[in-house]
Amino acid sequence: MSLLTLGGREVMPYRLGEYQRARMDRIRGQADLILGRNVFYLYCTVDASEAPAGEIQDFLGVDLGIVNLATDSDDESFGGEQVEVKQRISSHRRRNLQRKGTKACRRKLRQISGRQRRFQTDTNHCIAKRVVAKAKGSSRGIALEDLLGIRERGTVRGRQRARHANWACGQLRSFLEYKARCAGVPVVLVDPGNTTRTCLECGTVDKANRRSQGNFRCVSCGYAAPPTTTRRGLSAPGPSSCSRWSRIRPLGRSARDKPRL
Repeated sequence: MSLLTLGGREVMPYRLGEYQRARMDRIRGQADLILGRNVFYLYCTVDASEAPAGEIQDFLGVDLGIVNLATDSDDESFGGEQVEVKQRISSHRRRNLQRKGTKACRRKLRQISGRQRRFQTDTNHCIAKRVVAKAKGSSRGIALEDLLGIRERGTVRGRQRARHANWACGQLRSFLEYKARCAGVPVVLVDPGNTTRTCLECGTVDKANRRSQGNFRCVSCGYAAPPTTTRRGLSAPGPSSCSRWSRIRPLGRSARDKPRL
């Protein structure tokens, strides 16, 4: 690798992983040299080809949440317990080290910096990869709740603010969108209003239907099911979900940018 420095052009050795080596022929434009943790990284822009969209028979509804980071319409949940545990441990360690303020504590803070963020990013990557693979394998598109601006619309109690602020729903949505484009899986956005309060049997929409985070019982017909079952309304339009289905909009170019959540 040849780099132009203040002292002239220098030829330097570099290391590549298998993932990067397979994409060397796609490099386009300029590269950025980044120093992180006393190691230099070369950030390159590559062309990522999008697979042609295949024939879609149905849509896989995906609900984004805090307790379960993602729940699809097949009743498969991707829990966020490990992310929350990591976040609490990391927050307590940072607080205790900052209170002491010694040289050793500051050195430890530098060592653990970004650890929780990297773990959460890896978790979202794994979830997005599994959801896209399931949708592609079953010839379905992906229907996502449009949670744009949810932090401005909603309010939480003081004890829940850190948990709510740590919710990386925007990152998970962006991962799902770009992985779906690379796999040729269409993505549509659904109005999230009342998706967990609507009965799939009779179509009754009532706040009392959702009695708790883990309990759904219709006040009109008595239909009871886990709240994850109500996500089927995102992907199976019928008498109880036609109103929500009519508010589905395809993911346009302007919405492909990173969501501001």
